[in-house]
Amino acid sequence: MKFSFNKKDIQEILSKIQGITGRKTNLTITSDILIKAVGSQISITANDLETVFTGTYDAQVETEGILSINSKKFFEIIREYPDNEIIVNEVENRWVEIGKGDSLYHIVASDYENFPETPLIENIDFIEVDAKDLKKMVAISSVVGFSGDEKRIYVLGSLIEKIVSDGQELLRIVSTDSRRLHCYDAQFKGELNLPEESVIIPKKGLSELNKFIDSNSDPIQVGIKENYFIFQRANESVMIKLLDGEYPDYKPIINYDEMIPMEVDRNMFITLMRRISILTSDDYKSVILTFKDNELTVTITNPEIGESKERLMIGFSGKEIKSAFNPKYFMDALNLFEDSIVIINVKDSKSPCIIKSLDDDKLVCVIMAMHIS
Repeated sequence: MKFSFNKKDIQEILSKIQGITGRKTNLTITSDILIKAVGSQISITANDLETVFTGTYDAQVETEGILSINSKKFFEIIREYPDNEIIVNEVENRWVEIGKGDSLYHIVASDYENFPETPLIENIDFIEVDAKDLKKMVAISSVVGFSGDEKRIYVLGSLIEKIVSDGQELLRIVSTDSRRLHCYDAQFKGELNLPEESVIIPKKGLSELNKFIDSNSDPIQVGIKENYFIFQRANESVMIKLLDGEYPDYKPIINYDEMIPMEVDRNMFITLMRRISILTSDDYKSVILTFKDNELTVTITNPEIGESKERLMIGFSGKEIKSAFNPKYFMDALNLFEDSIVIINVKDSKSPCIIKSLDDDKLVCVIMAMHIS
């Protein structure tokens, strides 16, 4: 096997797949990439048993073949190689020669027959989603993380479903960690066929997918078939294995019909939360939000550090409401919006706070109230 390629064509994609090949699994070979050289192209595959990436790129193939090589070391060699054209030559006994002349590496490859099999999924009914919308959906999901010992399926993954709003079908993603919930709706083109059971995509896989989405690109094809979420564009595809389980009924949580809406300057509220959160700690993560006539007071009392109080004028009227919230969740949610003004909805001291846009319900963020000690 012998081929050469342009460094600029391959380096960026090798960088993006390091998150897939760097994930620890029960198979050592998942830290490799599989390279196939056929005709005038090479294909690169990364597979961590949950997320599979494949891409095809132009190359000068002298001898066709297949090899499995350590992803991290191969990427580091390509990144640091001084010339733009790079030659890869499998010499003997799985030893691979990379480069030529004064810059030459010899590294050993693995037995490619042990590389995980790439799922062969055919006859996929793809829909088209605007790249900017898909980027937003994945980013919104990734913000809501989970701890390393998490076992709940609905926390480990994000729900994908089809909804109908004002007579229009929309693609919805829902992500929660039980303390907050983010929901985003996007338009799509095509016929979306979903299985009857909940479609739950691992957040780890979505986080990796985010690296491959350029919000300025053409619409992207996505599909769901045979227990995989499939992303495809031009010469690259990502397949993410779905999680098995049921997603809880979240819809009552995002209903703000009986709540009190208030317009808030988004940037002003973020900076307020950033200042007040300076005094939070691992043991004292909550701040108190007190809503009363045309005023919001945010306070924190941390016996380990000190206390602080901030005031913000808002359009609130009614009975005083005092609730405790994690300020980080507010900052995470508000950073997802692009509007200068957002709507904050509250009801009482125990109910969640719901944040939405002034003009639409495309993005809804829910932050659960905490116990006031």
